[in-house]
Amino acid sequence: MNEILAVYTADEFARESHYLETVVWEAMGVEPGFKVLFCGYGENGSEVRRAIDCGAEVTVIEHRDTAIHRYANLGAKLLRGSTSVIPAKENTFDLAIAFHYLHEIDPFFHAQVTSELARVGKRVAIVEPAPPADPLGKRIAVLYSQAKRELGQFEYYQPMEYWKKLLQAVKADISQHVFAFAKVPPREYLLDTIDLLLKTMEIEEAHASYIDELRQIARRSDTQLLPPPRFVLVGAALGELPAPRFSERPAPPAPVPVPPLQAATPTPAPPSTERSVTTEAGYEFPPVDAPSQPPEAAAPQAQPTPQPQAQPAPFKPASNEPAPGFVPGLPFGAPRPPEGTPPPAQPPKPPQAPFGAPFAMPAPDPFGAPPQGIPPSTTWQWEPPEGGDDGETPFGPGGA
Repeated sequence: MNEILAVYTADEFARESHYLETVVWEAMGVEPGFKVLFCGYGENGSEVRRAIDCGAEVTVIEHRDTAIHRYANLGAKLLRGSTSVIPAKENTFDLAIAFHYLHEIDPFFHAQVTSELARVGKRVAIVEPAPPADPLGKRIAVLYSQAKRELGQFEYYQPMEYWKKLLQAVKADISQHVFAFAKVPPREYLLDTIDLLLKTMEIEEAHASYIDELRQIARRSDTQLLPPPRFVLVGAALGELPAPRFSERPAPPAPVPVPPLQAATPTPAPPSTERSVTTEAGYEFPPVDAPSQPPEAAAPQAQPTPQPQAQPAPFKPASNEPAPGFVPGLPFGAPRPPEGTPPPAQPPKPPQAPFGAPFAMPAPDPFGAPPQGIPPSTTWQWEPPEGGDDGETPFGPGGA
């Protein structure tokens, strides 16, 4: 059974990333007024800039001309050279930092670089990403490290004990911290990570097969990438290693309360101008059969008392005597025949259809016979209902 992992929302992941950056920085122990040495400017110079902003006196040892020109106006001192042989005296710096640096150089020089940092710095801080633990992270790391290796570069991640042994060989007192995310980041993290790797590999002209596979991974909708934890190790002389002070995790922002919906004030209905249907008002009562009231219907409102009106004259039926001069059987207005003339014979009346059936009703068709007027068809044939290849009907095996 696949384990269902909790996933950060985009806002939660941004807040957690910012907090982890803060505690990683605090674990290194950069303080205002410190003389700090950085191994290179890093990917974007953000850590160097942060140390300058907090009041440290920052020096960067760098040999790449492109990085030197890009960050010439950053405000840090430049020490051109190699970290394997740092051109500085012992204990020149209060803190020497290798921030995401050692995994990008030849492992053959790890011990030499660590020894040089310990020589020129009273304290040494190593910050490194942990090796990926999830399958997708491992695959991406392998692709990226192979592409780098073919270009003559390095991208090798090591476990905590590896860095700890290097630091223990040059400093007596060691502190170590591991900072990791508690949940899975949103998919945007995977896309941003792959996009950054693709841009780097395209600029460095890596082999097309690595780029194509990374693009295939980005197109998959079910992929999740776990950010690797980060190791922070700080070494110093015995008894000279201060305990870091970490910031408390900020509380998540309180949800914005949604104001309750205001109930609309019912507008009273205008008084009815229709006259009541009553016998006193001179109308037929009732006009139609009143519909039955449902049980939940509200009680009918009392009708206003009608104003008294003049009553119409009572209906008086006409006399049964024929009008003067009327002779049955003669057209209206014809002259009256002489006395003693017999009345004309009345024509026979046509037979009347029964009430409610003004049209001729055809005799019903026999049961099962086609309706009259539709010619019989000889092309119709029965077909089985549609189903799968295994003979099942849409209702399952055996039909409905």
